[in-house]
Amino acid sequence: MTDHAAELLPRFNLLQLSESSDEADDRSFELVARPTLCTPFGFLYGGSGIAASVEASERVTGRPLQWVTTQYVGSPKPGDVVRFDVSVSASGRSTTQTQVRGSVGGEVVLMSLCAHNTREAGDERAFGPMPSVPPPGDCPPFAEIFATGASDSFFDNIDRTVAAGTFAHDAIGEPQTGGLALWTRLHDQQIGSAATQGFVADIGPVGICAALGVSPGGTSLDNTVRVVDERPSEWVLLDLTADGFHRSVGHSTARLWSEDGRLLGIAQQSAIVRTSHHVAPS
Repeated sequence: MTDHAAELLPRFNLLQLSESSDEADDRSFELVARPTLCTPFGFLYGGSGIAASVEASERVTGRPLQWVTTQYVGSPKPGDVVRFDVSVSASGRSTTQTQVRGSVGGEVVLMSLCAHNTREAGDERAFGPMPSVPPPGDCPPFAEIFATGASDSFFDNIDRTVAAGTFAHDAIGEPQTGGLALWTRLHDQQIGSAATQGFVADIGPVGICAALGVSPGGTSLDNTVRVVDERPSEWVLLDLTADGFHRSVGHSTARLWSEDGRLLGIAQQSAIVRTSHHVAPS
């Protein structure tokens, strides 16, 4: 029962999300966990799961996403086919709410709740300023964090430069107490749609580990993305704040800013900080 308006919504090219092979079910989609959608450690990158949930829900409702929260339950491996089943919980004149179930072989690997909104745009604003940082071209590249045997990963689809603070191995033993920010861009399209925001915003563990001054790494428990402005930007500033840490779980907030100073969205994430399997590059 996919709304024809879904065809007017932007697609995230990298996902290659396809309709389910079950022709009788137009609320199910399939995502092949290609290596370029996975982490260097051989499991689906959280941002890929968020983006696929968003796009599946948008296709079913025909409405742009306003909010998504995703809980990670399992870790699909490269080559797995992840099925996304969308259930519409409520639909009104302007707002639709859905549940998205991601599974592999019938086993749940993630669950998302989504809210969509068709009210007229044009009233976007932020109630705080964008951080003052150098432009992307004047910032050093974000160094490779991990040494793994993986030849392909989601890292191959993005560029990152360090706009503020110190990250990764440079921050070990040096807890960061000031601003933390990264510029990022995708190789194949601009960032602005809810799916692209969700893909790049899965960055919380990097900021948490920098704030703790420990080796980078973590396993996401959940991530919530709130879309403020969908107008795209080539480079997006990820303004990171490590909010708190308790029982090995860190909580963080990332604000996404366009190059011209618009607040695109807000991502709030929780992750278990565990670094035993992360090896520093030689």
